[in-house]
Amino acid sequence: MNGNKLRNLRKEKEYTIEYLANLSGFTASYISQIERNKIEPSLSALNKICDILNVSLYYFIEDDSKKTNIIRSEQRKVITSKDKKSFSFLTPLGGEGGFNPKFYVYEIKLSQNEWDSETEHILSCHKCIIAKKGTVLIEFSDHNELIITGDSIYINSNIPHRCYNPTDQEIEVMCILSELDLS
Repeated sequence: MNGNKLRNLRKEKEYTIEYLANLSGFTASYISQIERNKIEPSLSALNKICDILNVSLYYFIEDDSKKTNIIRSEQRKVITSKDKKSFSFLTPLGGEGGFNPKFYVYEIKLSQNEWDSETEHILSCHKCIIAKKGTVLIEFSDHNELIITGDSIYINSNIPHRCYNPTDQEIEVMCILSELDLS
């Protein structure tokens, strides 16, 4: 556990050590020792402190040593679908180095008159589609939407859809997905 996080959060909430000790039933000395990384609290003690500060247990035990991830263009993960479409991810995929992103970003290029999938996607996450280059037709089960370069469309979770290139030139599409289990 990182005691500095406890100290910073306590101060952010404008709690004194004595006030947190009083709320938790622990001594001020015990709280101070945790904050200075002199002792590790028991799991039950940490849970009690988390409840008081309204944070998850994970907040105190996650590793903050790597707060950023640079994905070089040549190092992007590419997932190829059954119908040979390549999805180039601009964000890390879940589980890489213990990093679990809160959203995913990928790009796909579609040739003339090409769909991004054979059937409509039904995702348990929210999605934003951006037309990076060209015109994109988004097909829904009950209607279609057309977006052009620079436009975007936000799609709620569990809405069946797919993208189509209605033009005779290659188009580029960027998609942003809210948290999703890719495992």
